[in-house]
Formats: sequence, structure tokens, C-alpha cells
Amino acid sequence: MLTTFISLLGSLAQVNFVWHGDIVLNVAMSGGGVDWPWVCTLAAIVEEETNNNPEKPMVAGLYINRLHTGMPLQADPTIKFALQDFSLRRIANAHLTIDSPYNTYRNLGLPPGPIRIPTPIGIDAVLNYTRHNYIYMCAKEDFSGTHNFAANYAEHMKNARRYWKALNERKIFN
Repeated sequence: MLTTFISLLGSLAQVNFVWHGDIVLNVAMSGGGVDWPWVCTLAAIVEEETNNNPEKPMVAGLYINRLHTGMPLQADPTIKFALQDFSLRRIANAHLTIDSPYNTYRNLGLPPGPIRIPTPIGIDAVLNYTRHNYIYMCAKEDFSGTHNFAANYAEHMKNARRYWKALNERKIFN
């Protein structure tokens, strides 16, 4: 069933490519082709991470940087999917212990399949990801739906503390 679903996504993604013929492929895939299940799986995560369309290529670039360095993806949307709890507004350490192939904090690489059906915007974001050196992101403390990006852990922790403070001030604990 999952194989059929991924094949369908691949077919839809190929149609999307025809519709968006001006896409420049920035993703280096083996054999010169595009691994559509890989693209669709990452696009689904990117779309769950941010609703801000201009930010999606930046988020895709961050995840691609993590994958290229062998770092766990550590994508909060995959934890919500693994728990099947889409109401979570704050991911706690206890959530990160779930035993699931979709737990990208415990498992390296992408999960076994998409966590949702990606849209053309999400697919385009992965195919045309922004090149940068960021490997960390944290939601902005202004709750704008965008992220602060960081190239190192110390900078990331400064961003995270500001966000945690804003969550606590709003009494958002889960």
C-alpha cells in the first residue's frame, strides 16, 4: 500500500514538474534523475514546519544540510505524526522518546514516507532549496510563523531561549 502511495506521489510530482517547466533542479540525485519519493517526503516535512511559502526553500536547505552532514533531521512535524497528535504546540523531551520510524530525533535520514501529501509549493521548495550554512532553526518568538536560523548550537540556543520564554509567557506548555 505504501509503495503504491509513493508511486502515486512520484507520478503527481512528475506532472508538477511538467507544469513548472522553469524549475532548475538544484538537488543532486544519483543517476541524474530525481528521487521523487525522497523529494515528496522532504517536501511534506517542510510544509508542516512552516506555512510561510517564501521561507520554505530556506527550511528545505536546512534539512538538506543536516542530511548531508549525517545529522538527525530532528523535525518536530515528524514527532507529531509519529504520536498522531497534531494539536501539540510545544514538543517536549518526553515526546522525543517515541519508538517510531517517523521519529527523526532517534533515526537518521528521512522517515519511510511522507507525513502528508506535499503541494507543488513544497516540492518546488525542495527542488529549489536555498543554499546556506544553517543547521538549526527555532520558531520566532513573535509567533509570526517564521523561524530564526542559526549556523551553530550556541546561536540556536539563544533563539530557543527567546522562543521558550514567549511560550511560557503565553502559558503554552503542550
